[in-house]
Order: sequence, then structure tokens, then C-alpha cells
Amino acid sequence: MKGTILGPSFRAAAAVLGAASLLAAGCGGSPPRAASAQAPARSAPEARDGRSASKATLEQLEQREQREAQRAWCVYLEELYERASEQARGWPKFEECTRMTTMASPRMLRETSECSLAALRQFEGDPFTPGYAAEVSRCGSEAMTATTLPRSDLAPFMAVLCGRLAGCGDLDYDTCRQTLEDGLGPQLERAIGAMNNRGRQEVRACFGKLECGGDLGPQISACLEPIMDDLLWLPG
Repeated sequence: MKGTILGPSFRAAAAVLGAASLLAAGCGGSPPRAASAQAPARSAPEARDGRSASKATLEQLEQREQREAQRAWCVYLEELYERASEQARGWPKFEECTRMTTMASPRMLRETSECSLAALRQFEGDPFTPGYAAEVSRCGSEAMTATTLPRSDLAPFMAVLCGRLAGCGDLDYDTCRQTLEDGLGPQLERAIGAMNNRGRQEVRACFGKLECGGDLGPQISACLEPIMDDLLWLPG
């Protein structure tokens, strides 16, 4: 199954690699701009405790949404399995599937799952064909469009990336920001928007470790590619 409709077709829909070549390789000169104002001191224990409690609640909510979205994807895979195996009732890997975690945001995962399931139920005949592969590809593409990151939310990633390049000594921080946002902004907004918090943290960490003097495009691609490949869990 991994080698037929599910793997390649979705990855083709989700691909953002290659766009990084729009930015010429190089590292930068002046240091990044300083923050305009410092965050207020957090001296009150009550405030710290309150923030910790809110963060814990948010993390629990995100984990629940992630599990529910993953289950929706597993429901789709189970129905696909039953379609492919006419005698099958249930999918042996369903429970394993529900325990898996990926890098997809809950919304992206759920929208892909619901669209793919609807397409499967409307599709007549063998789903392991180019025709149905195109439907799955469409679902992945539409889900990524729906979860595109707002430009303002891309700023922290640009700050890490251009801060790293500016520290290398060849590319001005402001020039880096302008060039990246104009050239790669839409692709990065789609790619990062499809990721959950864990995936986004890994991208930011990777952006902060780019090598000076290397080809920038492949390095950005190398930060994105493993996470894009892990948006959906596919049975082996």
C-alpha cells in the first residue's frame, strides 16, 4: 500500500522542495535587529503558576485533537483496506494506526482524512489506480491550502533563519528577510502551516543550525523534507 496511491501521491501534493533555489546561496553580514522592547519581568509566582497551568491545559487539548485527527485518518485507511480486500471486515493494523503520531497539524490531518474518505466512497471500482491517486492528491493539496500559515506567523521562522545567516557574515539580515519572504514565503507558509507544533519546533531548530557558506536552497529543503514525509502515517 505504501508504494501505491497513498505514499507518492500525497507527497507529490505536499511537495514544497525545490522552491528554495529561488534564494541565492550565501550567509550574511550585519547582526539581526534587536527587539524593540523587552518582555516584562515575571516576578509574581501566581502569574507563573497561572501560565504553567494554561500551557498544560493547551498541551492536553492539542494532544487530544491530535489523537482524534489520527483516528479519523485510521478510519479512512481501514475503509480503503476493506475496499482492497473484498473479504476483509476490519483492518488488522487499525489499533496500531491510532497509536501513531505524525508531524501533521490536527486540522490538516482531519481535512485530508475526511476528503479522502469522501472521495473513496464516491469512487467506483479499484481505488489503486491513477484516477483515485489524483483524488487523494487533490485532498492533500486542498488540506495544505486550508491550513496555510498567515504571513505574520511565519515571522519567527524567518527571524531564526535570517539570524543564523546574518551571523555567518555575508548576507544582511533585512535583505535576507525580504528575499526569503518574497521568494519562499508562500511555499513556507503552506509547508509549515501543515505541521503541528512538534514539526514546527523541529523546523525552527534546523533553521538555526544551517551551515555557513553552503548552498542555502538544499539546506532549507533538508529541514523541511523529513517533516513533510512524516505528515501522514502509512502502513509498512
